[in-house]
Amino acid sequence: MDVWNLVLYVVATLLALKSLASLMTHHKKVVVQQLAIEYTQELSQPGTQATESNPSELPTERNPADKKASAA
Repeated sequence: MDVWNLVLYVVATLLALKSLASLMTHHKKVVVQQLAIEYTQELSQPGTQATESNPSELPTERNPADKKASAA
């Protein structure tokens, strides 16, 4: 029975780590997107200038999966 407990713990640990990595990746995408939106809003305000232009900070179109996940 100890072997089955060990197998169960290993499987549960792997699933938890996979879920955590997925959650962190999604959170990173959301944060980067929010920063890009704030950056473009600052650029659009009159009288402000950006010190540098970074194409990776431009807003991207959200896919339907991200919209559903952020609405939950």
